[in-house]
Amino acid sequence: MNTTTRCAALVAALLIAPATASALTMAEAEQAMARHNPDLLAAAIALRGSQGDALAASRRPSPELSVGTSKISRQEGIGPGRWKDKRVDSTLGLGWTWERGGKRGWRMRQADALVDAATLGLLDGRRQQQVALHEAYFGLKAAQELCSIAEEDRRASAEGLAAAARQVATGAMAPIEQSRLAVDDLKVADAAREAALGLRDARHVLALLLGHDAGDALSADDDWPHPGATATTAPAALDTRVDLRAAQARVEAADAARALARSERRRDVQFGLEAEREPADIGGVTWGVSMSVPLGGARRWRGEQQRAEADYDAAVLEQQQLRREATAELDQLRHALAAAAQRRADHEHLQGPAARQSLDGLELAYRRGAATLTDLLDARRSWREFESDLIDARLAHASALARWNAAVSVSEGHTP
Repeated sequence: MNTTTRCAALVAALLIAPATASALTMAEAEQAMARHNPDLLAAAIALRGSQGDALAASRRPSPELSVGTSKISRQEGIGPGRWKDKRVDSTLGLGWTWERGGKRGWRMRQADALVDAATLGLLDGRRQQQVALHEAYFGLKAAQELCSIAEEDRRASAEGLAAAARQVATGAMAPIEQSRLAVDDLKVADAAREAALGLRDARHVLALLLGHDAGDALSADDDWPHPGATATTAPAALDTRVDLRAAQARVEAADAARALARSERRRDVQFGLEAEREPADIGGVTWGVSMSVPLGGARRWRGEQQRAEADYDAAVLEQQQLRREATAELDQLRHALAAAAQRRADHEHLQGPAARQSLDGLELAYRRGAATLTDLLDARRSWREFESDLIDARLAHASALARWNAAVSVSEGHTP
């Protein structure tokens, strides 16, 4: 190949090569998720709505202004002259509502509890999204390593197949062995394609969490969590967990709603002050006062009270169930993290060196004619399986560690 041909091939390779993935650290991923994650943005919007409800709940009943005109005759009309000379009866009224039974206070208490629940729900959503982020981030790292291993295996298989072709041409290898190597090369190529598809899927999963449009440009840059990171941190008290505190806030809101429903038995009173001008009856302006109370027996608000009682019982039941689930979750995650750490340690320190030594020995034995091609292919296949298992063990440990840290997170949504 001359210089011109080599330059043309290099330019073509650069044009068809995919764009280089941008390296992304876990800290950068957390910042991007906090700004663009759709679930967290939706929780923040819900919090804003709850704060608006709290402002509305604190508002007292507004005074009501009323203006009216009556006694307009079709025969005589409204009369000639200025406004004060008209024959019509004009009234101007102002009314107030007196809320009894502490309704405004209960409304404010319910709204404030719902704001607390929404705030804690946002923190709990961030806690859960942290778990999803760690799993997606290290899932991408695992997919990158699997893809790299698959491409290396594909390159080595292609080189071995080319060397086998040369040996067949010189008579040093039987054609049947070359055919077996070609079959194994097809399997390696299939594995490389599957790894590439897995890498693409992992990038899209992370991109959705980050609210990122260009998923193909993401690349996990951080190292795997330290192998010694196990469940050594003692969990904080269950009452400090944001999900349980949010459940407690919902119980308080339901209790306030129950008290608000009961307060409806104290009827509100409406007071009014009225100024009336009727030229045909009494000259000048006359004044009047009014008071109105809604009628109805004790059963008038029974339906609302029953609904409020049922909502309160449901909130208490949900809180009790969440507490039981949190207690069981801590015990389960502690043992899961210990098992994942042990599995990773076994793969890295026990099985890894033995598998690598076995493969190197068979490669040397095959080159010297002391091992068959079947033994070599089996050793290579076993090594590829071990590499996949090692990456899976590291991913399982990272996921178990993220779940444990989220389970013991404190009120601000961070790990202790």
